[in-house]
Amino acid sequence: MKNRMKLIGVGGLPRSGKDSLAELFIQFGYFGISLGDLVRGFARERHKDTPDPISVANMTETSNWLRERQGVDVFLQEALHQFNEHRSNGKKDKGLVLWSIRVPLEVDWILNHGGELIWIDANDAVRHQRHLKHLREGELPISLQEFKKQEALQWQPQPGLAKEAQMDISYVKSRATKLLTNNGDDIEAFKAEAEKALSHLLN
Repeated sequence: MKNRMKLIGVGGLPRSGKDSLAELFIQFGYFGISLGDLVRGFARERHKDTPDPISVANMTETSNWLRERQGVDVFLQEALHQFNEHRSNGKKDKGLVLWSIRVPLEVDWILNHGGELIWIDANDAVRHQRHLKHLREGELPISLQEFKKQEALQWQPQPGLAKEAQMDISYVKSRATKLLTNNGDDIEAFKAEAEKALSHLLN
């Protein structure tokens, strides 16, 4: 990857607004890949016999399982493979935005390549309401208590698995270079505020 190309990582808890922010970067000429979408693809297959294959708990288990077996950078490498294929076809982009950053290795790679890491904060109750309002196929509505219980699995490494292969949201947040807050229910208003705050990266 050429050094002059802008590199952006986006992290945050479920339903914080990562997709919306990534859409803004893509609108301004970035190529984007969701690491979360990559995990969802594997979780749909691995947990296909459950009513909620892409619940946070199932995605966390799938991610940890695959990283232990194929390497902690399995999703990062797949994302970079897709990006390099895109560029090999003559596509020119302002930069690369990777969202749903979850593990320390992904954080370190972005920062070591001169990138920015943006963390999006959002109130637990607000995020839970978004979960209920915008269920993806393969998700079930769950209580706020269960919602928080499942995402706690991503907050710090769990016992019994290699630490470096697991999600560690606390590390992601601690290394963020930019912080946004998204507690509203107007996606376009959030994007407008983000555009102002991140104009130096978008333009």
